[in-house]
Amino acid sequence: MKTLLRILMIKCDCGDIMSACDIRGQNIEVGAHIRYSGTGTVSKVSDIKEDEGKFWVKLEETELWYSPDSLEVITEKDLIDVDSFDDKRDMVDKLRESQADLSDSLNDIQGCEGGG
Repeated sequence: MKTLLRILMIKCDCGDIMSACDIRGQNIEVGAHIRYSGTGTVSKVSDIKEDEGKFWVKLEETELWYSPDSLEVITEKDLIDVDSFDDKRDMVDKLRESQADLSDSLNDIQGCEGGG
């Protein structure tokens, strides 16, 4: 595992051996957007530290430290507009409620019989 981390450190685009690199060899910097490969969690990097020759990256979302070889630097175009997503989810929920109300109303009508 140490060998893999050292290879990733050497292959960083910035050419700086003393920096943390993601799973694709891209340099990780504080403020960068990151995806954790284990859960898909997306967050910003809040801190980077080196401990006993190994780098650790702290994410804002979870406030936890992660090994850089389980992280992927992503661009802003890879991010989902969370507010827009939440608005659309609320709209779908409201439509489902309306459909359920309409279905209940139709069930009430079925008991009516025509005269004749």
